[in-house]
Amino acid sequence: MVDRYVDDNGARRLATADELAEINARETAWNNEAPNRKLAEIKQIRNKKLFETDYLATSDNVMSDEMKNFRKSMRDIPQDYLADKYDELLTRDENGNLTHSIWSKP
Repeated sequence: MVDRYVDDNGARRLATADELAEINARETAWNNEAPNRKLAEIKQIRNKKLFETDYLATSDNVMSDEMKNFRKSMRDIPQDYLADKYDELLTRDENGNLTHSIWSKP
């Protein structure tokens, strides 16, 4: 068991058993929500990619099959990738660029 400390009016002291249980419950809840936070980030990236290509979907433009497939793959991310793949989808290179092939526009 790891000792945990709390701030008690500016003084640092060892957490009581009840405080430790509360700290652990908050950490468990935070960790359990990690997939939802990652999916929200993925959806934000996906929506940006779709927005960047929305102009191609107007009636005045002809969209290539590759672009149609790209846009479909963006829309299908939530059902095509489960939580165990979220880290892979969010991996970035040393320059901060997403590395997963799903993000590459045709």
